[in-house]
Amino acid sequence: MAIRGGVTWSPEFEAFKRQLATLPVHLTAEADHLVEDAANGAAVAVRQIYGQHRVTGYLQSHVHVTRFDKGKVSVGWMVKSTSPLAWIFEHGTQARHYLEVSGVRHATGRMPGFHAFIPTLSRFRRAMYVALKGVLVRAGLLVSGEP
Repeated sequence: MAIRGGVTWSPEFEAFKRQLATLPVHLTAEADHLVEDAANGAAVAVRQIYGQHRVTGYLQSHVHVTRFDKGKVSVGWMVKSTSPLAWIFEHGTQARHYLEVSGVRHATGRMPGFHAFIPTLSRFRRAMYVALKGVLVRAGLLVSGEP
């Protein structure tokens, strides 16, 4: 036992302090796997939705998962569609009418938006927050509130 400032510290407390100092690193490693799994799961789900409307496969092939942050105590994964058609697929289009050079009226119909990307990612994000809360609780931390 060591005596500091009139307080007696037990060896268990010293071990606890060492564990507490490494806690963020251990939690970060476990959290990184959970966040990556959520990002990959969301990307697969979005690709499946895009596949139900497959014409060329362009939308499906342009959904990517990339790491954007990996610090000592932080993680970050991003799901992104790099297809310029993704916005149109998600939000739809208005009906368009125009006259051709020959004077014939051409009507392009309205395409409805499918709203697949954001709701899918939100569902996976909520599940990820629940899993991350479990990590903190297992580490002995008090977590309140719901995601």
